[in-house]
Amino acid sequence: MTGSVRRLLASHALAATAMSLPWPLLLLLVWEQTHSAAALGLAGAARMAPYVLFSWAVGRLADRYPRHLIVLGTLGSRLLALAAMALLLLAGQVLGAVVAAAVAVAVATPAYPALAAAMPDAAREDAHRATNLLVTVEVASFVVGPALGGLLLAPSLQPLVPVLSLLGVAAAAALFGGITLAAPGRGEPGAAAVPGLAGTLRRSPALLGAIGVVSGVNAVLAAVAIALLPLAEESWGAGGTAYGLASGVLGFGALAGPLLVRIGSEDRARARTGMLLLAGCLLLVVPSAGLAWAVLPLAVVAAAAVQVESAATGVIQEAAPDEVRASVLGVTDTAMVAAAMAGSLLAPILATAVGPRSLVLAAAVLAAGSALLVRGPQAAPERAAASVPPAVPAPRLLGDAAATSRPGVARSALR
Repeated sequence: MTGSVRRLLASHALAATAMSLPWPLLLLLVWEQTHSAAALGLAGAARMAPYVLFSWAVGRLADRYPRHLIVLGTLGSRLLALAAMALLLLAGQVLGAVVAAAVAVAVATPAYPALAAAMPDAAREDAHRATNLLVTVEVASFVVGPALGGLLLAPSLQPLVPVLSLLGVAAAAALFGGITLAAPGRGEPGAAAVPGLAGTLRRSPALLGAIGVVSGVNAVLAAVAIALLPLAEESWGAGGTAYGLASGVLGFGALAGPLLVRIGSEDRARARTGMLLLAGCLLLVVPSAGLAWAVLPLAVVAAAAVQVESAATGVIQEAAPDEVRASVLGVTDTAMVAAAMAGSLLAPILATAVGPRSLVLAAAVLAAGSALLVRGPQAAPERAAASVPPAVPAPRLLGDAAATSRPGVARSALR
């Protein structure tokens, strides 16, 4: 990979982790101030709600304007929102700080669709590997950020949280500076017009299947994360410590995602195999007698989930014309976060009704069934192919001298 792609990935890792860092402190302060379960639930939902509310709409920004400007705009907006959060925390306005942090999440929603949509042109022949790393960063940041924030909840360390969050996003902006991503493609002269977002989705079983499978894996992960608490207490005879360790394994296991990159010969095979591997590992968790028996399967579940999301993103990059690619990725963001929220809401009810082992079993069945959603190429792939750059194009990532000195390589129909 080129130096600019590495900086792009490092920038997103810093920004995404820094964005997640303050949430454990915010939740703790909300609870200490209100002692209200409803207020705590609303504060927790404030972290996820912007993805459901806005991602489907803001993705199209990166289909209309140069994608590096979208990312830089989100970084600047995040700095302003996080600065407001820090000032509100200093003034003791906890609920206002939660709102400011939620605004920071909202203004960040265009960034990931823009980066994922730009990756085929930016990374060229390394697009597969770069996309895999981008998805790993995106998934892991939701766990690593809060985990680091949780280590800073001692009263003497709490003032560091907003400072470190600001510094992380500022460093991300500095790393991203100088990178230029090409504007979205507008199709070849004489080519048929792109039917628009709704028409593209309607005509492409591959895109609908990719959105379906990534929604399925997020619903499964959310449900399993909830099921681990009653599983630890009722089935394993352990307490909160075992639950915490199991949750940590399920979260940090995502960092091992790149190790499974060879589980399929191309993206569709990787998505199917990843879902089946995830389902198989959940089946191993169902009869587990204790945490020790569940650690490895849970880690593989998390790593396989990263591969499923990475493969689904690859299918979208392949099947969606460049003119609407970021819009499709935005819709995917909305769908998968909504599925995760639904899984989180339904899991406690189902765990009470049928027991945690049965809930994990049902999650395994859902995961296996979701593998069937992975579909082949759309019936008329020539529009998608038109968005792939020619064999020797002008450089699309202008911030790297190496990109200007070697010819690009067109992506194959199936990587």
